[in-house]
Amino acid sequence: MATPQQSLLDKPRKSFSKTFWLFLSLAAIISSSALIASYLKPTSFNLFLSPPNGCEHALDASSCLAHVSEVSQSPISATTKDPKLNILISLMTKSTSHIQEAMVKTKAIKNRINNPKEEAALSDCEQLMDLSIDRVWDSVMALTKDTTDSHQDAHAWLSGVLTNHATCLDGLEGPSRSLMGVEIEDLISRSRTSLALLVSVLAPNGGHEQFIDEPLNGDFPSWVTRKDRRLLESSVGDVNANVVVAKDGSGRFKTVAEAVASAPDSGKTRYVIYVKKGTYKENIEIGKKKTNVMLTGDGMGATIITGNLNVIDGSTTFKSATVAAVGDGFIAQDIWFQNTAGPQKEQAVALRVGADQSIINRCRIDAYQDSLYTHTNRQFS
Repeated sequence: MATPQQSLLDKPRKSFSKTFWLFLSLAAIISSSALIASYLKPTSFNLFLSPPNGCEHALDASSCLAHVSEVSQSPISATTKDPKLNILISLMTKSTSHIQEAMVKTKAIKNRINNPKEEAALSDCEQLMDLSIDRVWDSVMALTKDTTDSHQDAHAWLSGVLTNHATCLDGLEGPSRSLMGVEIEDLISRSRTSLALLVSVLAPNGGHEQFIDEPLNGDFPSWVTRKDRRLLESSVGDVNANVVVAKDGSGRFKTVAEAVASAPDSGKTRYVIYVKKGTYKENIEIGKKKTNVMLTGDGMGATIITGNLNVIDGSTTFKSATVAAVGDGFIAQDIWFQNTAGPQKEQAVALRVGADQSIINRCRIDAYQDSLYTHTNRQFS
């Protein structure tokens, strides 16, 4: 049995144990709070909000500052060692939710509206928003790598996002523009902010040319691989193809569209489609999943891909292309692309390219307005 003296000694020990664990719990809470506070340091945001700031050279500095302030209302994850870059990444991440919301509204309006021309324009917006979401996330991943190449990638892709939103807005008219105009203009504003902050963070003392003027490696951009150079330097018809297209049935496919569909999704290696001489009347889209596809023919006067979609007959400029290439790494060589709609039909595109790091080599492109629509991303011809 414990003596009174022992009881007096036991009590402080019990109290000390509780106090000790309480102290550790408080320390953990304080540490967590400090960690969260480190995400929300006002000084980090002041780097953007106080002059000179990252919005100083933005097209609309007030909107840029408002977007930065908006991001400050939520915790900023320490994705990189640069707090300004972390704010930019958070702003880009937040922008994807705005694009998604606009996409949902676009679908809802398209289902209610009873005007084929406006429906077509809204369909373009849906596709462009879908592409933009992918490009923003690709840019976020690129910025975490923190290399010159990844910075150039992010700049090219975010520029493409801005163009996508502008293309969407340009195509809208009537009730659809009244209903969607404010949302699309907001997306354009957010894209401009992302680009302004990107240049501010990565080139604070100028030197913006590093994002635009990519060096040539010989006669080609630095991103053209050695194997692709050999393909581009090969003679007409002297290419080992994965599949052959021939109207007379001597190839695996009779249409180019079938051959494109056979290409693997998200292909990492070059998929060569050899299109034998002949005239192919079809409209082809090389979608975002069909990467590293090459179309090669028997010469720009022998292999012809032709169509006649146009604005007057109900198509949008964006969808009027005889061939539209969106899958990155696209190459076209020794082919004649046509849109035969004629000048009275207004916009009628022969070839539209939104594929990043694409190449058009030894090709002929004929139409009457917007023949070659170099829509977005890095292209070499």
